[in-house]
Amino acid sequence: MQNQWMTAALAIGVAAVLGSADATESSFGTSQTGRFAILETFRQEAVLDLRTQLIWERSPNPTEVTWLTAQSRCTLKTIGGQTGWRLPSFIELMTLVEPSLHHAPTVPTLPPGHPFQGVKAGAYWTSDSSSSEPKHAYTVDLLHADVATHEKSRTNPLWCVRGGVHERSPEAPATKPPGLI
Repeated sequence: MQNQWMTAALAIGVAAVLGSADATESSFGTSQTGRFAILETFRQEAVLDLRTQLIWERSPNPTEVTWLTAQSRCTLKTIGGQTGWRLPSFIELMTLVEPSLHHAPTVPTLPPGHPFQGVKAGAYWTSDSSSSEPKHAYTVDLLHADVATHEKSRTNPLWCVRGGVHERSPEAPATKPPGLI
């Protein structure tokens, strides 16, 4: 079993380094396309970004809510049977933005071939408050490929994430990668 994980990790790592848009298949039947892998262990409801190692919900919540509600919803959310979700920082959310793709007035600026579903072309909440304006928080606009501050009482959609620096403390042991499809 250990060798299967290593083989799968190597196949995924090579595909990520080469930036291939072709699907690859591991020795135990998982596949991924280019930069993203749909996670079988999350019932195909989450996506691993192989470049950043962040796990994103596959279909972000389209309901627009205030910043505090967005934080609570991510914290309480269960996606693919898994808890432990949070709002992303604006830097994390910007990793999904492809500014060169800003061409259509209703299409989000996401990487080509992404597996996400139901993403709105608009501003999404991030976890970051404005230090100069405490009643404001940062948003990432997936239509204009931009970062801005909005009043926390304003409503925007949310897109929850797992992983990254917020997930594991330095002394926590590394875990094996989740199952991929």
